[in-house]
Amino acid sequence: MADKQSLRSPYPPSSLTLSGLRIFESVARHASFSRAAEELDVSQPYVSTQIHELEGRLRTTLFRRVGRRVYLTEPGILLNRHAMELLQRIAAAESEIAELRKVIVGRLDLATVVIAAEHILTHSLGEFRARYPEIALNLQVHNSKEVEEAVADGRYELGITLSHRPPDDLKVEEFGIDELVVVVSKRHRLAGESVVEPEALSKEAFLVREATSGTRLFIESKFSEIGVPLAYSLELNNNQVIKTMVEANLGIAILSWRTVQAEVATQRLSALRISGLTLERPLALVFRKKHTLSPPAQAFRTSSLGFHIARNLRSQE
Repeated sequence: MADKQSLRSPYPPSSLTLSGLRIFESVARHASFSRAAEELDVSQPYVSTQIHELEGRLRTTLFRRVGRRVYLTEPGILLNRHAMELLQRIAAAESEIAELRKVIVGRLDLATVVIAAEHILTHSLGEFRARYPEIALNLQVHNSKEVEEAVADGRYELGITLSHRPPDDLKVEEFGIDELVVVVSKRHRLAGESVVEPEALSKEAFLVREATSGTRLFIESKFSEIGVPLAYSLELNNNQVIKTMVEANLGIAILSWRTVQAEVATQRLSALRISGLTLERPLALVFRKKHTLSPPAQAFRTSSLGFHIARNLRSQE
């Protein structure tokens, strides 16, 4: 059973009340008890009583009274500064909560790369649909170049891409990192190794994605920078088929770690990193720069989904 010390509130009892602070701030702003009473729709004697009680609880004088006007004392100036800040924060909290109660309707057209569809959005779209049940969602899977083209020409409002060089007409908001690894069969000579030299890979037969694939373009760019050529034995447009053929020892591949971690965990494949070569690329949400996002798209972009995605990314790294 918890002791009384552990159950004690971190906030000590206060002499201040929210209603008292509202009355005090109104009097200070108007420099008048009567005008504050009019604004708050209460009687002037009630305002005077509340201020008197507040001064009694704080054991200080908050106003100097000169004729019909009142002026803040030094303690009053201090309290007024804190009162305004607190009331502004409360108003902001009430506004944000009110926004959450609004029902957003409409359609969200979202294009995404397969890695995000299989390993990120599956953990997040349920939460989004529960929070915004009136939003109709159209989700299509393409490679990074196709995603960016579809968003740029307006076929999709938002896109999730892995491109390391997105077009200039797209706004890019990065939310994570995707790492690529070399994968080989358990029967391959490199199985059991954790690191491989780049030059050793030039002697291997690679299974690769189609020429427009963002993954393939990224890999070719990185190996071109270090002057190591790669030999392709077969071109495919499906990561699952590539993994199956690698497992059968028909070649090796470079794939996202998220795509192969299950097979590595069950020892169907071996994963290796490349010595001196970091294969990391940003995961990003993209949309047109000169386009005002619709309420459904803005909800997707700014809701807790973004934090949910980030948590998933960190948990898989």
